[in-house]
Amino acid sequence: MIEIFKTNIKNKIAKNEVLSAIHQRWPGVVATLDLEDIDKILRVVGAWAPVPVQDIVTLIKEQGFVCEVLQD
Repeated sequence: MIEIFKTNIKNKIAKNEVLSAIHQRWPGVVATLDLEDIDKILRVVGAWAPVPVQDIVTLIKEQGFVCEVLQD
């Protein structure tokens, strides 16, 4: 299962903190963040289970960033 999110994360330090928090909380997912994309795209892939979409949005918002799911 792949989920795509639009964020406002703008630098490498914030990127690393967010990705680390995601990987620490959900060790079974692979998360990447494209700072070069205009929408600062966060891609989360769950290999064994569905991606916990609302939990990821909440986690990122708790860190002070905007995060919303991009629809197909």
